[in-house]
Amino acid sequence: MSNNKFKWVVEFEVDEIWVADGFDLTEDRAIEMLSEELPYANIDGELNAKILKSPDKNKILKVQGYSKWNS
Repeated sequence: MSNNKFKWVVEFEVDEIWVADGFDLTEDRAIEMLSEELPYANIDGELNAKILKSPDKNKILKVQGYSKWNS
């Protein structure tokens, strides 16, 4: 594996209806999405994802019909 890495800083915008339907972008989900496009990449080292900023967890849970999240 090469030590040379390329970085994309990505912003996703999703309508509330999809969040209410269960979508919440996590680093694991982002890696899964990336691995769909690069099916032969090794997840342990060739792919990584980091969420730089997320919506408030309580706001996500509220539109999904849940109570507040206790961290």
